[in-house]
Amino acid sequence: MTKNIRIIVVVSFALLGILCIASGIMYSSLESNSIEEKILVVVEQKQVSAIDDVELKLKNLTIEINTPLSVKIVDYLDIAVSNEVLANLKLDTSSVNVTEVGTYTYTISYNEKTYQGLIIVKAKEEPVNTMPTITLKTLNIKLGTALTTDLANYVVEPLTDEIKATMTLDLSNVNVNLPGTYQYTINYNNSIYTGNVIITEDQPTLSTGTKEEEPTTTDPSLETTPDITTNQTTTTN
Repeated sequence: MTKNIRIIVVVSFALLGILCIASGIMYSSLESNSIEEKILVVVEQKQVSAIDDVELKLKNLTIEINTPLSVKIVDYLDIAVSNEVLANLKLDTSSVNVTEVGTYTYTISYNEKTYQGLIIVKAKEEPVNTMPTITLKTLNIKLGTALTTDLANYVVEPLTDEIKATMTLDLSNVNVNLPGTYQYTINYNNSIYTGNVIITEDQPTLSTGTKEEEPTTTDPSLETTPDITTNQTTTTN
């Protein structure tokens, strides 16, 4: 009887040991699965926050006065961004006055952050003179005819409005009410050019006693010739 009790006790302890080992294995397996699930969750959170970590870099732009501003946000970015980020950007150029020379700031907002850039509005650049020298004409006009101030009537070469704006015409020495040859000057490109204006009287018409001849309709005031021999140039500092 005692032997049977001992056998039962031993068997009971053995079964208890097996049960404990099995329970430990199951607990370790569950804990391992739990850790793996936690790791997966952390990785997914990092992927979601990658878009939020974008840092923008804006351009500093220079434009000529009265040039319209671009409405494309991508024209203001100095780095490439995804279409998803681009769709969430907000551009503000309300403080930029393109009609006045100066330096202005603009902003782009994203993800509760505001980034700032510069827009420089500069004056329009003057065109570079393409003609190193000019040739003046000799003008023949009738007595009492008013002198034109259009520089194209005094210069042989074709002139643009930009080049005309850099020239200064001086007709102060010409007396249209007295026949004679007078000099006029044009200041251009730091040089003074001299030309001639010839004032002539109308000649009386001779009668033959039979039929009066029709006077010539040609207007001498429109006759001009290049003043190559008398054209003088003085360089001014």
